[in-house]
Amino acid sequence: MEVVELLQKLIFLLSVTVFFLVPVNVHAEAPSYAKWGKIAIEETTKKYPDQQVTDYRYDGKVFISDIREQYDFEFTLKQNGQSRKIRVYVLVNPQKDKLIDVKYDEIEEFQ
Repeated sequence: MEVVELLQKLIFLLSVTVFFLVPVNVHAEAPSYAKWGKIAIEETTKKYPDQQVTDYRYDGKVFISDIREQYDFEFTLKQNGQSRKIRVYVLVNPQKDKLIDVKYDEIEEFQ
């Protein structure tokens, strides 16, 4: 019985040692659209200063050409207890990692 207990303790100690010695990567990489989503929110708050962005959805990226890509988002804006949805299109130059333009599509009236 002593040998079994000794082996169990040894296995436990080895497990704990390995757990503390193996590095763990706790930093998750931000999604590729995160930078453009932040810019979309900043530009939306400039365009609609009296409204708050209360919901955010990334709808995907559209490849237009080697120097143009479009990131699509849907936001919910709130003002005076009412909300509505808008689409935000962020046009970028992926080669230079630069903003080209931001367009809006108001798809819902305040309700």
